[in-house]
Amino acid sequence: SEASLVHSMMEQITNVRMASPGFASDVGCPKTVQKTLSMEFLTETLLEAALSLCKTLDDVVTLKMSLTISKKTGLNHMLVADLENRVSQKEQTLVEELVQSETNEVLEICGLSPILNAWKNMPNVEGMTMEAQPGLSPDDLESAMKDFYASLYSPPIPAFEHIHDPILRKLARSKIASNVVNVYQDLYMAITSEKGGYDDLSFLGHTPSQVKTLFSA
Repeated sequence: SEASLVHSMMEQITNVRMASPGFASDVGCPKTVQKTLSMEFLTETLLEAALSLCKTLDDVVTLKMSLTISKKTGLNHMLVADLENRVSQKEQTLVEELVQSETNEVLEICGLSPILNAWKNMPNVEGMTMEAQPGLSPDDLESAMKDFYASLYSPPIPAFEHIHDPILRKLARSKIASNVVNVYQDLYMAITSEKGGYDDLSFLGHTPSQVKTLFSA
């Protein structure tokens, strides 16, 4: 990947720069040339190019390692802080994209997706109840909740084995679990509200707090 290529280049450039005595005092070098040859310029140029093409969390980790290597040459502290912030923002973006995509997949697998979509598409009409909406009948909810509760004892959260960083892997899994629990809580509150319109709520076998404990585990 581009991130791996940058890492390899930064490693070689850093090693050469660390071994170099620098510019000789009797050799003139224009400031424009010094800037182009500076580690600050090289590091920022390479990282910026790689960040624009960064598509996986492992690529982000590789770029973090590249910056750590480059810091050995004594990079400007303000530039380091700026580059670390850019890498961190890219990491957050990739995590959120992954989490959102996988959350939708998990909701589909565990049975909440159909009733969630039916609820979101429900017309906002005064006096209209959920119970009367297509896809939100007591039978629909009972079937969906049965599937969802069955998944609580073996949550279908992906293992993300392709993410080599254990911290990022744990973060992604935790965010997905939290998103699913929040969806259940929103549905639970809507179903049990006056707008729900359900006379029999026996299909709700767990409270949101109980679901949080089971699903997060």
